[in-house]
Amino acid sequence: MRIFNAILPAVVMVPLAGGIAFADAGHGHYKFGEPGQESEVTRAVEVIADDADGMELIMDVGTIQQGETIKFVITNKGAGDHEFSVGDTASQRAHAKLMAKNPDMKHDDDPSAVTLAPGETKTVIWKFNKPVQGNIVFACQMPGHYEAGMVHQAKLAKSKKTG
Repeated sequence: MRIFNAILPAVVMVPLAGGIAFADAGHGHYKFGEPGQESEVTRAVEVIADDADGMELIMDVGTIQQGETIKFVITNKGAGDHEFSVGDTASQRAHAKLMAKNPDMKHDDDPSAVTLAPGETKTVIWKFNKPVQGNIVFACQMPGHYEAGMVHQAKLAKSKKTG
């Protein structure tokens, strides 16, 4: 009985720890920037999620300047549900693991991601004000979609300070 009492808290806490880490990211503790405001937008980028000729995120974002706030206008032109999420490599990896366990997960409380039904258009406004290791990664993490090609990467350039 003693062993059971010692093991039970650990068994319960391990799955919760993963959820807490992701939930914490959903409450403003992002390593790749932060939610932006409409008044801060420096440019808009159209994004098409499509599955007609293979899984694709079609967008022309180019290089992102650190400090820039971008409004992503995402339209699902596909036949099935898709999502659009902003992140760095580590956050996208964590997101993929959660989506694999919860394929019907929605992103109502996460400003870095949206879920879109066919024909739906939504926006994400993101402020790229933090340095990142590697690239900024945009992805659809519906199970199998990222692996099929629904991913786009962009470089984050350090802001140029004028003095």
